[in-house]
Amino acid sequence: MPTQMKNPLSGLTLPTMKIREKIFLAVGTYIFLSAIMGAIAYHELYIIFTKLPVITKIDDLTHTIVEARRYEKTYLLYRDESDLLEFKKQIYLLKTNGEQIRPHIVQADLSAFDEAQGLLSEYDRLFDIVAYHLKLQADTERQLSRSGRKLELKLRGGDLQNFLILRGFERNHIIKKDEQSFRAFLQALRDLAPRNPELSGYVAIVQKLSASYRTEHETENRMREQARKYQAFFNKMFDRERAEIPVTMKRSLELFMVSLLTVIILGAVVNTRLAMSIVSPLRMLEKKTKNIAMGDFSEKIEVKGSDEIASLAQSFNRMEDHLKLAVSSFEQTITQLREKQAQLVEAEKLASIGILTAGIAHEINNPLTSVLSFSELMLEQMPENDINYKRLKIMIRDAQRAKTIVRELLSFAKENPIHPVLIDINRPVAEITESLAAQEAFKDIELTLDLAPGLPEIMADPVRIGQVVMNILLNASHSITPPGRISVETRTSESCVEIVITDTGNGIPEEHINRIFDPFFTTKGTRKGTGLGLAISYGIIKKHNGSIEVKSALGKGSTFIVRLPIRG
Repeated sequence: MPTQMKNPLSGLTLPTMKIREKIFLAVGTYIFLSAIMGAIAYHELYIIFTKLPVITKIDDLTHTIVEARRYEKTYLLYRDESDLLEFKKQIYLLKTNGEQIRPHIVQADLSAFDEAQGLLSEYDRLFDIVAYHLKLQADTERQLSRSGRKLELKLRGGDLQNFLILRGFERNHIIKKDEQSFRAFLQALRDLAPRNPELSGYVAIVQKLSASYRTEHETENRMREQARKYQAFFNKMFDRERAEIPVTMKRSLELFMVSLLTVIILGAVVNTRLAMSIVSPLRMLEKKTKNIAMGDFSEKIEVKGSDEIASLAQSFNRMEDHLKLAVSSFEQTITQLREKQAQLVEAEKLASIGILTAGIAHEINNPLTSVLSFSELMLEQMPENDINYKRLKIMIRDAQRAKTIVRELLSFAKENPIHPVLIDINRPVAEITESLAAQEAFKDIELTLDLAPGLPEIMADPVRIGQVVMNILLNASHSITPPGRISVETRTSESCVEIVITDTGNGIPEEHINRIFDPFFTTKGTRKGTGLGLAISYGIIKKHNGSIEVKSALGKGSTFIVRLPIRG
């Protein structure tokens, strides 16, 4: 009997055997009994497994001998060379398959098996003799036919009539191939006795043919006798081996049932005893958990011993401490939710400001249109060599861009389509870069432009592409503490045209990389932006079936790669 120790919770006696040891004992009992049952079942199944290939081979042999007998009869009937070849093929299979099952033949049957293989060889040899006589008979019959026709041409009158009667008996003998028809031929020869010295050669051929018939008949009978004995041997072996399989399977089933009942009964007894020794102390611990579930965290469970029950008591004590920490964490979560709520309120304010801005932009659009119209009229009336002509042209271009930007402010209220045309991407990139280079935001920032020549033209909205470049450049300028450098490059990559903008700014934190294209997300503060520029740019590029990739290293700068499909 294992020693017992007291549980300080309720006076419950717990065995010193650990739970894993009890489970190991129960599982081990099942494994042991299952191993015994499996060994018994394996032994019986192994017997069946070893017999099945032998039975299959023997069954194949019985079918093969039937096929050989069939081709034998077909050849003897029609004398076709293809039947002879098929017969030889079947004999070869019989010999080969027979040698394959030889290792599986028990010692008691080995001599009988060797005798059966000898019968097969004798059967094959006798068949060759029969085949030889059939070919010999064919030649002799042709020789007899030629001799008979020669005599028919030489004989006249009554001798010819008598010889024709004799030839009738000859044909009857060729058809029946028996002694009775040959004796009838000889009797007709004595009765008719034609007076012709050449008749002796004709009669000798008939006698030779008759002798071949007798030899063929005797050999054929012996051949068939050998085949019947060979076939009977394997039929008997097949029936005996097949009859043993149901007996073995019945014995296996009986052993399996006995083993299964033993496993069930012994397993039930062992597992019931072990389960009770585990469940009883756990029920006492369950009562303590209910008290904790009601909110009573004041009582600690006294831990003694080193088994799993003691470990469970320690876990309950740690759970109580964690619940106290969870309450504190819950309060912190509430504080964070309040902060998030304030951020949402701020986002709502920004959305309202966006709506208000859209309204203002609508009002600005009318005077801006007037400025643009009068500027264009002035440009038409001004000669190109005038010093103000180029300045007025830049003013018209910037007014047109301002009008486009005003239109973009309305994109948060409704979906604005793009207007793609076939363009060289270098043109809007160069115009925007040159326009921004003179602005105050790019003071003390080196802005370089590297445009790849010969870029393929693409279908794109030049105004929208210019807005994307402008938004990214402005975003880059905000991240740079002067002096700094921004480079703008165009290039081709596979099936795309790329605009690469690289800055030496502060970089983007890794946790913000996936959020920079979200509307109203900004790390620059409300004075430098509302978080709409990159969101608008992302939407524009997506409408062009393109993509924007961002690479950034904190403190080293960022790279924006805008890809636009050539066949977009």
